[in-house]
Amino acid sequence: MEKGKFGIRLAFYGVAAFALAIFGNYTALLLLAAATIFVEKDEWASRQVIQALCLYTLPYLVNAAFDVLGFFNWFGWSSNGIIYGIYRGFSRVESIVSFIVNIAVILFAFMGIMKNAKGQEAGIPGAEKFAQWVYGKVAPKPVYVQQPMQPVQQPVQQAAPQAAGVCSNCGAPLNGAAFCTKCGTPANK
Repeated sequence: MEKGKFGIRLAFYGVAAFALAIFGNYTALLLLAAATIFVEKDEWASRQVIQALCLYTLPYLVNAAFDVLGFFNWFGWSSNGIIYGIYRGFSRVESIVSFIVNIAVILFAFMGIMKNAKGQEAGIPGAEKFAQWVYGKVAPKPVYVQQPMQPVQQPVQQAAPQAAGVCSNCGAPLNGAAFCTKCGTPANK
């Protein structure tokens, strides 16, 4: 594994950043991010730390969204009535969603620790794309070139088989038959 300017393995920065994201130490995480991005200047390690920062801020963003939506708090509703019931239901939904987000952050942080310890990209969904965008590593969208339309070829009309003869009695084609199918006259006449 490659070492940085400080003689520390580059994977340490990602592992430490994800550990700090789990324990919620914002100040230490920001100091580690600043040291990695501005002093160490290693792109891979910086992308890992940015992913950890994104992971750390996710619960705060979710809570901020619920605070914006939780306008029921602003009116100071009494403990009875329909509005208060809606507020209590909304509060329960907020608690459940916050719990799920916090568990997801812990799981993704552990995933980041395990992958960074092996020297691999953490691959946190959403955060990885953001970290790559910060460093200008946005994958170009595939360009699909439409092939020009080929002219449709009309099927070749086959000529009808030539009549082997015509009935001398009614004039119907015999098509090689011994008797006319229309009037029954033998073909030899």
